[in-house]
Amino acid sequence: MFAAPGCGSASHGKSDAAATNDTGTDKPNVADGAAGAGDHDGGAADATTDATGSSTACLPPADVDQPLSLLSQTGCMSATNPTAFASIVIPYVVNSPLWSDGADKVRGIRLPPGGKIHVKHCTGASAECLDAADDGKWVFPVGTVMVKSFMFNGKLIETRLFTNHDAGNWVGYSYAWNTAQTEATIVPDQRTEVMFDTGQPTKVDWHYPSRLDCLTCHTPTGGDTLGPSTAQMNRTNAGATQNQLDALAAMNLFDAPIPTPYKAALPTPYDSSVGSQTPGATATQLARSYLQANCAFCHRPDDPNFPSIDLRYDVAFANMGLCNVTPIKGDQGVANSLLLAPGQPANSVLWLRMDATNDNGRMPKVASYVIDQSAVDRVGSWITGISSTAFPAPTM
Repeated sequence: MFAAPGCGSASHGKSDAAATNDTGTDKPNVADGAAGAGDHDGGAADATTDATGSSTACLPPADVDQPLSLLSQTGCMSATNPTAFASIVIPYVVNSPLWSDGADKVRGIRLPPGGKIHVKHCTGASAECLDAADDGKWVFPVGTVMVKSFMFNGKLIETRLFTNHDAGNWVGYSYAWNTAQTEATIVPDQRTEVMFDTGQPTKVDWHYPSRLDCLTCHTPTGGDTLGPSTAQMNRTNAGATQNQLDALAAMNLFDAPIPTPYKAALPTPYDSSVGSQTPGATATQLARSYLQANCAFCHRPDDPNFPSIDLRYDVAFANMGLCNVTPIKGDQGVANSLLLAPGQPANSVLWLRMDATNDNGRMPKVASYVIDQSAVDRVGSWITGISSTAFPAPTM
């Protein structure tokens, strides 16, 4: 079980996740996508096929540096409803979402003809895994397109295509929606800021990432794609009659059956568009789930930039490289602060960076410009609950 009595606990987190509920009914249906803008097409015919009858729509562009200028040209969106995914894009929902400055999101997968998803099995010795904490990570074939639409108040602001051109070469392309919601246009390969009119009194300050920004987080060591894993996808969506994993398996999307019982679901850390906070989850589970979804793709032992910290959900607390550790990349202006000071969020650089602005050492350092207050609260509660009596901070 997860243990947070103090820095010396070596208890493992995996089994404690089993206490979470993977059959919630307040979450979007994988068969339908998410309601409203960006919804799944539901069966409209694909516009383009090859000689074998396989669809050639919604694939990586032939030239990595020359993406199609209009989203409607890609084949990833419905020909009859431009804000909806095409039928060849399979919608999915995650348990613990990546924070995107308060935007609601819908997500989809377009596998290439004949392509299958590989699921890593890391509970035993395996050359494809760093260790057991990577168990259940999904690996997508060359030709895959991950589709994600971002919206505020039901109005689309961006659709992002993350495409697997060839082995080890993923590239992201951002398309900016017009206010009429009739078309989205490719964004230049540079970070771009806009004030977007959602129809509400206050416009949204939105940043379209550069292609380099995408690869700052979508790293090979982190698995390239950030969301899809067995623990993230293990859920029953609103209106569905079966687990999302079962529904995807019935579509013959995997190269081999996913081992059962399925890996325990990640808790949903707080109420959001993916559903309600997981009932009964502990403060430790909620905070660790958020860190897994938002931080662990970079903060892991094999990352070239952040190898000393391991924020993966299944790593034992004592092995995270946080507790009572002196920071080596700045103290956030708090003298004698630690990466994690038991019982003291305000003296913990982990928490301080989450609660900082972008010009003051904020993490994440790209792709987000608005503090996630719910996450700050969850991680703060977790740190507060860690015993400072049993494991006091070192004398400075």
